Amino acid sequence: MKYIIGIDIGGTKTSVSLGNTQGKILARQAFPTKDVRSTLAQTKRIIHGYLGKPKTQNRRILGIGISCAGPLDLTKGVLIKSPNMPTWRNVALNKVFSKAFRLPVVIDNDANAAALAEKTFGAGKAVKNLFYYTVSTGIGGGLIIDGEIYHGASFDAGEIGHSVILPAGPKCACGKRGCLEALASGTSIARVARERVKKSSLILKLAGTKQNIDATIVAQAVREGDKLAREIFQEVAFYLGLSVTNVIQVINPEMIVIGGGVSKAGPILFQPMIKTVRKLTWARPYRSCKIVRAKLKDIVGDLGAISLVLKKRQLLKRQ
Repeated sequence: MKYIIGIDIGGTKTSVSLGNTQGKILARQAFPTKDVRSTLAQTKRIIHGYLGKPKTQNRRILGIGISCAGPLDLTKGVLIKSPNMPTWRNVALNKVFSKAFRLPVVIDNDANAAALAEKTFGAGKAVKNLFYYTVSTGIGGGLIIDGEIYHGASFDAGEIGHSVILPAGPKCACGKRGCLEALASGTSIARVARERVKKSSLILKLAGTKQNIDATIVAQAVREGDKLAREIFQEVAFYLGLSVTNVIQVINPEMIVIGGGVSKAGPILFQPMIKTVRKLTWARPYRSCKIVRAKLKDIVGDLGAISLVLKKRQLLKRQ
């Protein structure tokens, strides 16, 4: 049996996994993401622990995959910067891990890696072309064309969260106004709820204080019949539906896969979103595209990192 090491570096946590070529996670350790030095040091210690096991010595390891929030320079394997990790700048991740373990290293944007994971192991196994949304604290995207990640001219393809939906809308963390992320992310759901909530609202009763309001509480309030919470989710579903409509019209994919924490809201998000898409999209591309929830859930980042190594090896075999 051959193995792959996956590293998923996020703004709040980093996970290091050991998986096989069938997408089974055999071991996984997660810890809070801190400064560059301490985070990379702890990651190396975990990998050394995996390599110390008799079944997983270096000769059995196909490589190390790294999923990380960008922007990235994929030709050099460098994390240029990350909005959620301000101290992480120009970090040569490829060089750090290839030098430490003398193994092939593959790095990509976290949303791209997640898209590839859903194509390889999850909801998109039966299709060649899909677009993946992660709707969570922020919104990211990944585009798979003919089974491959499409990166674009500057490696910035798929940044759907920063496509403008409402030009005069709220300011986004990226500096623009009306980005999808500023309108439909978990952060924006919480912000709008705090702005509009009243003392009599069920949202406030569930949260206790305005500061405690988050997207999960708003979703719970929808299920319990709160009018304000339902209005907020209907707006979010409309904006997300506009975005999905545009992706379907432009790319004509076989599948849209939606993951991330906000997707756990289920029908209260998906039903009005799909209603919007059905109304605004041409009939033929709409009928040709399935809109589904992601399957891989909380391990999508780990399997994303692992799938990067698998895909790299497949490409090398074709050459």
